[in-house]
Amino acid sequence: MLGDKIFELLKQFSDRVYGNPGTTELSFIKYLPSDFKYYLALQDGVAVGMAEGYYLASNKLAIANLHAAPGLSNALGFIYTALTDRVPLLIIGGQQTSSYLTDEPRLYGDLSNISKPLVKASFEAKNTYEAIRYLNRAIKLALTPPYGPTFVSIPEDLESKDIKYNIDPFYHKVNLCCNEDDIKEIMEIANSGNVAIISGYEIDAFDAFNEITSFAEKLNSPVYAEPFASRPPFISSHKLFAGDLPRRSSEINKVLDNYDVILIIGGSVNNVLFPDEELLGSKKVIEVTYDWIEASKRPWRTLVCNPKDFLVKAIKYAKPHYGEIKKVVYPRNDKVEEILKTLYPNLRNYTVFDEVPSYREIVRNILGYKKGSLYSNRAGFIGWAIPASFGYSSYGKKSLAIVGDGSFNYSFQALWSASKYGGKMKVLVINNQGYNSLRHWNNNINYELLSPNTSPWKLASSYNFEGKEFDDHKKAIDWLMSDDTQKLAEIRL
Repeated sequence: MLGDKIFELLKQFSDRVYGNPGTTELSFIKYLPSDFKYYLALQDGVAVGMAEGYYLASNKLAIANLHAAPGLSNALGFIYTALTDRVPLLIIGGQQTSSYLTDEPRLYGDLSNISKPLVKASFEAKNTYEAIRYLNRAIKLALTPPYGPTFVSIPEDLESKDIKYNIDPFYHKVNLCCNEDDIKEIMEIANSGNVAIISGYEIDAFDAFNEITSFAEKLNSPVYAEPFASRPPFISSHKLFAGDLPRRSSEINKVLDNYDVILIIGGSVNNVLFPDEELLGSKKVIEVTYDWIEASKRPWRTLVCNPKDFLVKAIKYAKPHYGEIKKVVYPRNDKVEEILKTLYPNLRNYTVFDEVPSYREIVRNILGYKKGSLYSNRAGFIGWAIPASFGYSSYGKKSLAIVGDGSFNYSFQALWSASKYGGKMKVLVINNQGYNSLRHWNNNINYELLSPNTSPWKLASSYNFEGKEFDDHKKAIDWLMSDDTQKLAEIRL
């Protein structure tokens, strides 16, 4: 049956799928092998967020199962985030019965076109042969740099149809080596003036921490984290780390004003919240990235290749510089700083999933960066951290989601899945009693409008995920981190 062949193919990449099934997915679940896990989410978008967390923990293809047109539509925000985060994600959607699609019955939708703007490719199978071929094609596209989600729609009656098709061992390799002559040319420019390095998420994705450290030391140049860094871009305890670039283009330009050459490695400088002036307009800018889509958007010199390979080859051409290093000045909040300073020595190898928009710079300044230590999303999407944190812990790793009360309200349903399936997952809610990140920029908007007052710990407890509310942050951290059981601590500011 097609259903058996689908899982024979999927088992080459993973042992699990995250989903929220409906009637059009029952035939998919029917053929679920005993050694293949289905993690139930209480809504479709949460399933996609969980799948992304699994990828971050495993570095394997993520798989999500969504319910026809309503479920796919519900998940679009999370799919957009997976696209922005460059996650290799296969999404399998159930479609109505193939013989009656022209009648457009309940749950039917043009799934390919609904998903198309937010995925690398979208397919709908008309028969069993197409289903397998499209799945294979979608997997290859998801795993081809730049990574991203792909979507395959399978009518619910096809899984129970017979198919004669051999599932061969999967093989798909992409070589992204850098050309030596191109590297020489770039390093001649880099050596011509005072250099600042902007490091991005690809350093963590390609595990290039040793390489970029050695390269920065050889150049003796400061390293800045790309704006809104979603994965650790550098070891922040290193003396050459100069901080996270600010949220405004104008502020970034001020930070980098004294440098002649800006070398962007494995990320983007354009992911700013406030594009209030042209970025780096008078600078010599060079960008090295594996992401040809990102590179194609930029007016400056770009080299598309594996940043780790670039760093390995470029170091022999690097010459030291001796300019002054300008450090980024972070915003302050005494109470939040006390909370995070108390938390830091208690992390015990927990990976942080950050979604406190008001205090993101403070989180990074105090908790710092090292390989696999902290994740957020590049899209600015709210509601990502808790599902991604559970997906990460479901692979057997430790996760701590630090969220605001506003962020918590978007996707707390993931706590039900965490409670059901287990895992070493914790949640710290910093409760501002409203949308503090918006109140900060309120422009005279009614304060009350931006101040919904909720009790996240009560919602967590309703899903059997142990939660408590605290006024004393030291007691909260001590209770939360005292063991590896699932807990949520809510601290009211």
